[in-house]
Amino acid sequence: MQETLMNITKKQKKGLIICAIIIVAIYLGMTVYFGLFMSNVRKTSVIDHKNRMDVTQAEAQYPPKKPDFTEVKIGSYLENIRNVSIADSSFSADLYIWFSWQGNKELNPGDLFQIVGGKIDSKELSSEHYSDDGSNYQRYKISITADKVYNTTRFSLEDHMLNILIEDKKNDGAALNYVVDDKSAMSSRVKVPGYRVTKFEEVVKPHEYKSTFSSPNAKGQYRVFSQYAIGISMIRTDWSFYFKIFLPYLLSVGLGLVVLWTKPELIDARTGLGGASFFGVIANAYVVNSLVPANSGTFGLLDILTLSALLSVFLIVAAAILSYNLYQKQEKPELSVAFDRVVFYSITFGYLLLSLVLPFCTYLNV
Repeated sequence: MQETLMNITKKQKKGLIICAIIIVAIYLGMTVYFGLFMSNVRKTSVIDHKNRMDVTQAEAQYPPKKPDFTEVKIGSYLENIRNVSIADSSFSADLYIWFSWQGNKELNPGDLFQIVGGKIDSKELSSEHYSDDGSNYQRYKISITADKVYNTTRFSLEDHMLNILIEDKKNDGAALNYVVDDKSAMSSRVKVPGYRVTKFEEVVKPHEYKSTFSSPNAKGQYRVFSQYAIGISMIRTDWSFYFKIFLPYLLSVGLGLVVLWTKPELIDARTGLGGASFFGVIANAYVVNSLVPANSGTFGLLDILTLSALLSVFLIVAAAILSYNLYQKQEKPELSVAFDRVVFYSITFGYLLLSLVLPFCTYLNV
């Protein structure tokens, strides 16, 4: 490399320096822009999960209480989480749920509760007690499947909150309010492959439906129900899944960079390797994008990996063609070789910089 640089003019050296600066500047700009973008998405996710379990963030208010208004203490024990499917936007869970209240046992909250945004797959009454002093208790074991729109912007280094939302099917907030039982818990056996479950939370919030349902008792007001929400937070265990996705991109770009070490006159071999690298990136993008919903409509980490790899291969092929022109048509073999080396080191530095900074900006280590 040093001998090659000694055989080119000062003007040509200046041009090579400008070329290196432009390439590095492109990658540096992408690193800053996409790094800040992913960092902001990560912060927004944290705020969203916090607000979801914050009763002060509820906009709705309970309607005036009816004379037969009852408070029902509600609790749960999460036993298992199954079938977490980002591509299908759903998950399943097994849990115990119990109700205790004073007064009319005909209120029967255990028979009337429902899963909002999901369904009860099985439901079994495991215990019930009704005392003469008006104390009532019911406990059910249920299996549920819930819909979940996963945020895939940071997919492969992301975190999620799974929510199980429970309401009474009949009694709105004027007749029944849930109260959280502090005896709720999560089993230590709860595991989600690829994720680390970090937190189990619960809260009761008013949930407003933007409709009166034409109920004669609504008096023109939207229906508001007391909603018991369970929040299960989980995060990727480490970067291993990210590296499984990133490695084929890295190898495709690496294969492309080999082009710049072949003889400039071998233009067919150069463009052939460049084309193979390009289609390698496309093939990997097709595979990894099948892991997320097809119509998610979000631009995220997977797209950045694909974009940066495609840009790198494009720059490599463009440089190979320009190098061939310098070697064959302009008859400047020393400049051609020097140009190849400058482009190689510039792309290698820029691509590795982006690839190393991006996951640090994306991953939330909690």
